[in-house]
Amino acid sequence: MRGFSVFKVYSNELKRDMEISVSLPENHDTSLKRYPVLYMTDGQNLFDDSLAAYGKSWGILTAYENEKQLPNLIIVGISSNEERSNELVPYQFSFDGETKKWGGKANLFLEFITNNLIPYIDTHYKSIPSSEQRGMMGSSFGGLFSTYAALEYSAYFTRFGCVSNAYYPTLNQLIKDLEKSDLSKIKKFYMDVGTKESSDQLENKLYLETNRQVYEILQKKLTDKQLKFLIIEGAIHHESAWELRFPAIIKYLFEQ
Repeated sequence: MRGFSVFKVYSNELKRDMEISVSLPENHDTSLKRYPVLYMTDGQNLFDDSLAAYGKSWGILTAYENEKQLPNLIIVGISSNEERSNELVPYQFSFDGETKKWGGKANLFLEFITNNLIPYIDTHYKSIPSSEQRGMMGSSFGGLFSTYAALEYSAYFTRFGCVSNAYYPTLNQLIKDLEKSDLSKIKKFYMDVGTKESSDQLENKLYLETNRQVYEILQKKLTDKQLKFLIIEGAIHHESAWELRFPAIIKYLFEQ
C-alpha cells in the first residue's frame, strides 16, 4: 500500500523550516521507471486525517488504494502555517473589514520550490526531471497560487490543477497578469469551482463569477485540449469535496 514520509527543509527565501510530505508509487524503490511529480500546497491536508487542519484530508492514499488505474505519480506536499495567506497569494490584499495587508510572498514560496525543493526531489527520488512531467496543484488560495505558477513559472511546471479557486480578493491584479502572460508551454490546465463554496451568498457568487472570468481569459490563450473548467453542482469548500474530484483531476493532468 502506498504511504508517505515527512521531513523538513529550511527555506532561505521564507526564513523558516518547510514541512514536506512525499508519497511515492508503490514500486518506486524496486522499479527502473522514473515518475512525473505533482507538487501540492497545504501538504498537511493531503494524506492523513489526523494531521489535517480540519480533521479531514484529501484521502489521496485511499484513492490510490481504491483505483488501480490512477497515474503513477510522486506527490510532494508542502505544508502551510499561519503565513498561508501571505505565502500563497501573489498580490497584497485585505480581508473584508480589515486594514491589515496580506499576501505578496508567493514568488518567495515559488523560488523555494524551484531553487531548492525540485532539485532535492530530483536528486533523492526517481522523478522525471522535466517541466513537461511536473505539475502544481492546490485549492482555494492554493488554486490561486497554482494559477500564478502557470503564468510566471512555466519553465518549471506545465500541468496545473486549480481547485475551488479563491480568485476574488486579488482578481484585478490577476487579470492584468493573465492578459499579458505567455501560456504557450502549458500542457494541461484544470480549474473548477463548486456552487456552494461559501455559506455567504455574496461570497459564493464571487467564487462563481471570478472563476468564470479567469476561465474566459484562459479560453483565449489555451485550446480545448489544454484547458478544462468545471462548475461542480453542490460542492462545498472542503477537503471532503476535493477528495471526490482528485482522481479525475490527476487523470486529466497526467494521462498521456
